[in-house]
Amino acid sequence: MTSSGTGVFFDGLTSRRQDVHVALQDATLEILRPDGARLDMWPLGQLRELSAPPELLRLGHDGGNALARLEIRDRALAAQIRASAPRLTAALAEERGTTRKVVLWSLAAMVSVSLFTFYGVPALADRVAPLLPWSVDRHMGDIADRQIRAVFPTDPGGFECGASSEERPGREALDRLTKRLSDAAALPVPIKVTVVRSDFVNALALPGGGVYLFRGLLDNARSADEIAGVLAHEIGHVAHRDGARRALQAGGASLLFGFILGDVVGGTAAITIARVLSEAHYSRAAETNADDYAADLMKKIGADPRPLGEFLSRLTEGASEPEADQDKAGKTDDAGEKPTETEKRKERSLQSWISSHPESEERRRRVDAVAGDGPFSPVVDGADFLAIQRICGKPS
Repeated sequence: MTSSGTGVFFDGLTSRRQDVHVALQDATLEILRPDGARLDMWPLGQLRELSAPPELLRLGHDGGNALARLEIRDRALAAQIRASAPRLTAALAEERGTTRKVVLWSLAAMVSVSLFTFYGVPALADRVAPLLPWSVDRHMGDIADRQIRAVFPTDPGGFECGASSEERPGREALDRLTKRLSDAAALPVPIKVTVVRSDFVNALALPGGGVYLFRGLLDNARSADEIAGVLAHEIGHVAHRDGARRALQAGGASLLFGFILGDVVGGTAAITIARVLSEAHYSRAAETNADDYAADLMKKIGADPRPLGEFLSRLTEGASEPEADQDKAGKTDDAGEKPTETEKRKERSLQSWISSHPESEERRRRVDAVAGDGPFSPVVDGADFLAIQRICGKPS
C-alpha cells in the first residue's frame, strides 16, 4: 500500500530547505522533488524519530548522511509512517530518556562552581560522555570528518586512498581486516576506516566509528599484525568514547549545552570538534585502556597483539630529537644533499605521533603481558599485507 504527502527535506550537507513529496512504500520512504525526481530513499527499518514539536514528525536515518532530516506536518501521513515503522517510538523514547539523564547530570553538576574550573570540566565530561546516545557520537564524527577533509593538506590524488583500480585491491584487503576486528568488537556503531593520502605517521579515531589511518603509518609497518594492532587500538578509543570525552573537555560548558539544547551541528561545535579530534592527544590512562582493549581484541580473532608494542617501540627509536631535527634541516646528508621537504615533513609527523603516544617501551611491555604466549596466526596473508601497503599506490 502506498501513502503520500508533502514534507521538508534537509540534506545534511547544506542549510538549504527543500520542499519535497514523500511516498510511503511497503519497506521504504521515498523523498522526491516536486518534479518527481528522487532525492533519497530511506528503508523503514533505518528510520529514527527525532525530538520535535507535537505537530511535527522529524525523521533521520542510520543508512547514510546522519545529519539529513525530513520533516512532515501531515498528521495522517505521520501516523501511517509510525504504524509502518514501530521502532520509531521506542527509539525516540530511549533517546529522550537518555537526554533526560544527561540534563539531570548536567544540572546537578552546575550546582558546584568548581565544575567550571580546571578540574571540574574534565570530571563533568567523564560522567556525561558515557550517557550520551551513540547518535551523538555519530553526529560528532560526521562533523569532524567533513571539517578535516575540507582543511587537511594531502598529496595529489585526493584525500582518501583506495578508489582507483590500482588501489582497490588494498581497499578490499583492508575491508576484510576491518570486518574481522569490527565483528569481534561488536560495537553499537559500524567501524569505517579511511586511509588518508598523507605522509603523516598517524592514526586517529573519530566518535561514532570513523578511523583514519595515514599512508605514512602504513609505509612504516612491517607486518599486517602491526597495522591490525594500531587499528584495534583506535577501535578501543571508539569503544571507550574517548573522542566525545575529549570534545566535551575542550569545548567546556558551551559545547555541553549545545548537545543538550540541540545545537550539536552549530559552527562553534564543528570547529571545536574537528580541532580537538585532529589533534587526538589522549590521557595516559586513555591510551593504556585502548592498548588493553587492542590486545584483547587481537586475541579474540586469534592474532598476536605483540606487534602493536613492537611497532610503537620501533617508531620511538627511529624518531630523532626535536633539536636534532632542527640541526638536520640546515645540514646535508652523506651524499651532500639537503633533506627534502617530504623527508622533513615525515620526520616532524613521526615526532608528533610519538609525542601523542608516550612511554612506548612501557606500553610494549604491558601489551606483551596481556598477550601471553598464544598460539597466534597472522591476521591476513602476505598478499593482502602488500595490497594494504599499496592502497595509496606504491609506498613512498
